Amino acid sequence: MNTTKILVLLILLFMLMPVSLANEGDFTIPSVIKDITVNDDGSTVIQEEITYDIEGSVNGVYRDIPLSQNQSVNNISVETPGYYNKLEIISNSELTKLRVWLYTDEAKTQKTNNAKVKVIYHYTIIKGLKVYNDIAELQYMTWGDEWNSKVEYLESHIIIPGNKDNTEYWNNPDNKVISCEWTSNNILTTKLKNIRAHERFEQRIIMPKSYIKNTTYAQIVNTDAKNLIEQDQRSYAEEKDKDNLRLIFFFTAMAIFTIIPVGIYGLYGREPKIDYNAKYEYDLPTDESPVQVYVITRGKLKNIGNDAMYATILDLIDRNYFKIIFYNDDTVIRWTNKDTSALKEYERLIIGFLSSYAVNGDIFLGNIARQNRKAFQNFRKSWIEQAKEEIPPSYIEKYFDDKGLKIFQRIRHLYILLVLAVFIIIFFRLIPSTFILELLAVLLLIIPVFYIIMWIVPRSISGRWTPQGKETYQKWKNFERYIKDYSLISQRPPASVQVWGRYMVYAMALGCADKATENMRKYFETNQIHDDSFNDINVVFFAYHGGIANMESSFNTLSRTDSSTSGIGHAGSGGFGGGGGGTF
Repeated sequence: MNTTKILVLLILLFMLMPVSLANEGDFTIPSVIKDITVNDDGSTVIQEEITYDIEGSVNGVYRDIPLSQNQSVNNISVETPGYYNKLEIISNSELTKLRVWLYTDEAKTQKTNNAKVKVIYHYTIIKGLKVYNDIAELQYMTWGDEWNSKVEYLESHIIIPGNKDNTEYWNNPDNKVISCEWTSNNILTTKLKNIRAHERFEQRIIMPKSYIKNTTYAQIVNTDAKNLIEQDQRSYAEEKDKDNLRLIFFFTAMAIFTIIPVGIYGLYGREPKIDYNAKYEYDLPTDESPVQVYVITRGKLKNIGNDAMYATILDLIDRNYFKIIFYNDDTVIRWTNKDTSALKEYERLIIGFLSSYAVNGDIFLGNIARQNRKAFQNFRKSWIEQAKEEIPPSYIEKYFDDKGLKIFQRIRHLYILLVLAVFIIIFFRLIPSTFILELLAVLLLIIPVFYIIMWIVPRSISGRWTPQGKETYQKWKNFERYIKDYSLISQRPPASVQVWGRYMVYAMALGCADKATENMRKYFETNQIHDDSFNDINVVFFAYHGGIANMESSFNTLSRTDSSTSGIGHAGSGGFGGGGGGTF
């Protein structure tokens, strides 16, 4: 019996709530200290002291500061005590990116390697504070949900331009707050611990309008807001209480419902035994396409995400449909006009989409992030539909036995009929009303839970791999272990720089492109392989010089949904601030 699958199943059944998986990136964040100073002219001065615990060799760190409407950032500077740095600022109307190149020597030739680095960002937000007819409001996203690392400890100091009298404050949410108190007449100090990756934290303060002596650098909103904001916060707290109650209901329903999925797993989900026993794969194990490798290693066939699209772009670069023209703050590529008749439709779609943003033949990846999000989302939807042609029923049948999944679906239909039956019983009053209410409550709990299970449980839990599918899956996971483990790469390196290019394509499909890029850089530096050796090997050149990070940043910006920040914001939405960061 596959112990891993049983554990996954039990976690899904008993802990049906958002879970942040450990990120295998190249940094962690032990602590963050933030000073947020509200000036009496409406500007907000931010100082962020972020400690990065860096594993391996990196060029530096970056910080993304999102903006909306007429907001802007100025007075930008950084400090890196104990290290030398070079600051690059990349700005557009929606985002300011601070890239901090880190060095250990004054000549700025030695990169940072396996170090704990403190980076202190200084900047001023213009038009972040809102001034209404009756109050002034700071609604600040102290920590954004675009960070890939958890934060062990965060401390913020909000300094307002008056005393704490007649002010109100809220923490959204407050479940990670250790303490929050006025440590002086105008400084609110808040301490948190264990903020998960991709988890946000907002702070909100309303204060007398008189604290803002002039509104040159503030947003002016012509309405009374105090009562509306207080009501919004009450609604937010009530919704959080309801969320907690729903979790209790879900947990109870899961406990009741455990036996059905476990029984189906016992009959149809146990994996076949195979003779394959290798621990690692040093070469690409099969000739599957990047899209096929993406879906087969995710365990949810037909579920195609962004990494599959990025891997396809890298594959086209590796096959010389695009070449790298320039890299620095942005990455510029160009379609080579190579014949596309042999390509599949989903590959031609990508070439067409990227080429539509060409300027004199050059495609600036950073510029794509400034384009129409709706157009990108329509393209992405069309691309996914075309990419699914790579996963026909015959492919699924070759690798996967879905008898258990079909039983899940039949049980889903059975419970729909049961709900209809209960409504009929209630309508005709066929049994005592108290029993009807209890039965209805149970069924209405079980049905949503069961549907959620149907959506999130991988096919490999309710069904099982065929022997061929199991071996293919295991080989690709073993290749993933290899490309993420530098000790194995140093023992059995890729046969050539060109082979590194193919490996990077599939590392993206496997979801470990960042780690593979880190290992590739380390290998090249250790073996003194210089840029001249791979200038013509497009995908290696692209990955080595930050093209993957630029591509992901650009497309991820387009993937975010539009939101309006005019008028009064809602609790948890963050008036400004947030964003994310990492290493490059």
